[in-house]
Amino acid sequence: MAHLQRLFLSTLPAEARERQIALAVVLVLLGLFLAAIPFAKVQLPRLDAFIPIYESALIINDLVTAVLLLGQFSILRSRAMLLLACGYLFTALMVVVHMLSFPGLFAEGGVLGAGPQTTAWLYMFWHGGFPLMVIFYALLPQPAADKSPPLASRASILIGSAAVVLAVGAIVALTTAGQALLPPIMDGNQYTAAMKFVVGSVWLLTFVALGLLWRRKPYSVLDLWLMVVMFAWVCDIALSVVFNAGRFDLGFYAGRIFGFAATSFVLAVLLLETRALYARLAQSLEAEREILQKANAELEQRVLERSRQLEAETAERTRIQETLRETQKLEAIGRTAGGIAHDFNNLLTIIQGNAELLLDKKLTDDDMQAVQAIDRATERGVGLIRQILSFSRRQPLKIDVVDLRERSDEIAGMLSQAVRGDIGLVVDIADDIGPIECDVTELEVALMNLCVNARDAMPKGGSVRIAGRNCTLNGGDRVPNLSGEFIALSVADTGSGIAPADISRVFEPFFTTKDVGKGTGLGLSQVYGFAQQTGGSVTIDSRVGEGTTVTIYLPRAKNAATAAAVPEQTATRRAKGAVLLVEDDENVAKIAMKILEMIGYRAEHARDGGTALALLLGGQKFDIVFSDILMPGGMSGLDLARKIRQHFPRMPVLLSTGYARAAGEVHREGFSIIAKPYRADSLAAALQRAIAETEQESAQSRDRA
Repeated sequence: MAHLQRLFLSTLPAEARERQIALAVVLVLLGLFLAAIPFAKVQLPRLDAFIPIYESALIINDLVTAVLLLGQFSILRSRAMLLLACGYLFTALMVVVHMLSFPGLFAEGGVLGAGPQTTAWLYMFWHGGFPLMVIFYALLPQPAADKSPPLASRASILIGSAAVVLAVGAIVALTTAGQALLPPIMDGNQYTAAMKFVVGSVWLLTFVALGLLWRRKPYSVLDLWLMVVMFAWVCDIALSVVFNAGRFDLGFYAGRIFGFAATSFVLAVLLLETRALYARLAQSLEAEREILQKANAELEQRVLERSRQLEAETAERTRIQETLRETQKLEAIGRTAGGIAHDFNNLLTIIQGNAELLLDKKLTDDDMQAVQAIDRATERGVGLIRQILSFSRRQPLKIDVVDLRERSDEIAGMLSQAVRGDIGLVVDIADDIGPIECDVTELEVALMNLCVNARDAMPKGGSVRIAGRNCTLNGGDRVPNLSGEFIALSVADTGSGIAPADISRVFEPFFTTKDVGKGTGLGLSQVYGFAQQTGGSVTIDSRVGEGTTVTIYLPRAKNAATAAAVPEQTATRRAKGAVLLVEDDENVAKIAMKILEMIGYRAEHARDGGTALALLLGGQKFDIVFSDILMPGGMSGLDLARKIRQHFPRMPVLLSTGYARAAGEVHREGFSIIAKPYRADSLAAALQRAIAETEQESAQSRDRA
């Protein structure tokens, strides 16, 4: 039944808009109710036509509502839905007998053998019976969460309807033939003292029903409007019996108007729901018809083409199938790698961490060799994961802060090997260019791919110019959805250029404009994937016969490039302070705690972001928070880091992950990250860097203040 959860009022979750509408209706009802109270006892003329018109409308509303709810029950087979439908059927039948017994309507003393108390008691049983049914409805599981065996549709409806008829018959018998057993609650058209107790009981049932519906969370749309019905029901009873003096005063008439409103709300929403379902069905059928027509047209066209060009189409099909197999292979490896990388690197973290702990102990030579073998095998496992992810272009990036000015000569030397002697290479990096955050290896591969493409586009020689400059993006047409401080790194050639028809496809895997056998079509794909994963973007401008310019936009680093100011090994034994470790994997948490203790930190473990934030807000003191990125509970490590920055701006945060596809976003927001698996010395260095960077930022903030 999960696919039906968005179709019916009983299973559709009440969203903010429905809550606002329901609240507005309640406020309007409350205003009208309060306005009517002072005038409730004002006597008005007796309108003999009012009761039959009013109660006929109630009968129609309640019967239609019962039928619609029984229709939903026949699909959902929910006990709660059957009970509520029977409640509306009960109300409809009670209105019928109440109208027949009303004095002076069809007969001077009413029909059905009614006495002077019959009509009033039928009203009380009517207004007490429906809230009782709603109470039972609220106590049963919601249709979407009902795990009990489904009821037989037809048999259940017949049994429920028969039970309602029997109950109404019993009430009629009690209030007519057995009316002597009931205390008098009417004195002519006025109420007796006993009426207060009876009305109080009925009102109590209504408030209990309203309270149980309020506690029945999460609210469905049906639950929400049933609460509005119960509120109108309370107003109906209050004006009709509590605040008025008797029949045919203003409270008598106004209360029945509230009663009519109570019977109309659920019906109106059900009818609107039915209209919406029909509209969606019509749209779906129209969409299916258009898809079918389009598919038929395409099929006819394909058949016609294949009949004329069988041999050529066979060769083309072979080529497409080969390309498709390669694409599917890459995609399958990418999905598999993406799914297992995080958990696999968690396992490697546990293995490598325990190996490090054992290497730190005094072992026999044989045991030491065995542990060293485990450690080497773990390193090979790390390398294997990187190779798989690299092949699928989803490898975690090792983000560094890079100064392009300092590396310009190194970049020129490396790229000069990718071009021929008849091609001039110029590297022009602006003097004021800022540091960038990226994976240096992937940056070098991207620049190499661009230079190779430029070389192949200039068979008779030419020039390649690599330029770097600062730039500020605002999410405009040039680079959509990208704003902030970036470094623009461009590679421009004077080659043959790319045709306008091919520009939109150049970043697609396996697409190439080179001759067969001279290109894989993966070079620009790597450039695009690297830029996207780093948190940037890439653009291309080309004119046939003039050349091509590819520009990579990479996030500008917030901190200067400070390469290896402190050797990592020295941090392993000199650390101190308290670390809040946030890790959902218990085994990873245990080894991380041991590594932190080996480094010299005191560590406390929290299983999720919510628990960690509660510890910090509760006043516990920590020197740094060390958190995994991927965690259950609705709050990721990055979300936790944002919360900490909001509430504790001077608290350092170090994030870790085994599959950092979000590395670009993490670094763009100024947080430090370390990849799993990590060694004790690298973890110590990362923690010290994170603490030092936060202290430096705090000092700069104080200086600016």
